[in-house]
Amino acid sequence: MNKLTMKEIAKLANVSQSTVSRVINGNTGVNEEAMKRVLQVIEEVGYVPNKAAQTLKKSQSNIIGVCLTETYNPYFVELVDALESEARKIGYSILLHNSKHNPITEWESIQNFIARQVDGMILVPTGEYNIQRISKLAIPTIVMTQNHKPLDSVGLDHMKAGKIVGEKFIHAGHKTFGYVGTIPDDKFLGYKSALYENGFSFDQKNYIQLEETSTNNFLMRRDIEGYLNRVESLDFTCLFTANDIMALEFMKAARERNIKVPEDISVIGFDDTYLAKIMGISSIHQPIEEMVKTTIDILVDRMENEVSSESVQIKLDPTLIERMSS
Repeated sequence: MNKLTMKEIAKLANVSQSTVSRVINGNTGVNEEAMKRVLQVIEEVGYVPNKAAQTLKKSQSNIIGVCLTETYNPYFVELVDALESEARKIGYSILLHNSKHNPITEWESIQNFIARQVDGMILVPTGEYNIQRISKLAIPTIVMTQNHKPLDSVGLDHMKAGKIVGEKFIHAGHKTFGYVGTIPDDKFLGYKSALYENGFSFDQKNYIQLEETSTNNFLMRRDIEGYLNRVESLDFTCLFTANDIMALEFMKAARERNIKVPEDISVIGFDDTYLAKIMGISSIHQPIEEMVKTTIDILVDRMENEVSSESVQIKLDPTLIERMSS
């Protein structure tokens, strides 16, 4: 089915044509079950729901849908602030959703963007779960902070960031290394590779692994304290953390055990948020303004010029901002 009219959608979803119109146009007051049936019909015709929108849409909405994985992290607060400012400059508003690292919630957010006829979408994805079917949508979509083919993406070179931290610790004379994070990612792999390239190794017992559900300070602190309670002493003199909140929670837990930072343990975080600035935490800086402007420029080009070139994958350079913790 190449194109759908409102009448055809209504028949397949067993609703009235006016209901389809209200769902497509993002109007309130639509029965939730009816809305789900309409969105399901649109999805099932090849996951290209906005082909229907192309038939029904009267004009641009001037709205960009933004879906993040979390909002507790001050990094994403700064990111949204920059996104909204940049979008306003070119006459767009943003519609914000939080997937909370849940791919089902993420896909529901995408469906809501479709129903509200956003002109484009910016996504911080939960992983690879929805990337392929999002790539089949005709709505221009760009991934931010990460790199995921086949979508356009603008992110930081996390591998390079990890290497910068590893090399910094080595040059400072450290010989034993620690890490705090959830599942191993590119920043950890870069960190680990820098150690191996310089004749050192990473001992896996020095990996303070947080549960995937550790998406707030309380859960992070629980997992960090659990690790510290299990070991008699720390077998590392430096620590890299996957974000600044993890660095802060480790430093607080260490202080309660009379472990001094940076005298006993040097700590470097990630993101360079206001937490790092306030608490004097060394951190990998992400160029938020450059990332946001690049993202918006690419997305607007896709939305307004309907280019059909290959996807763009951009990795920005990280920098280390040194403060009191290292």
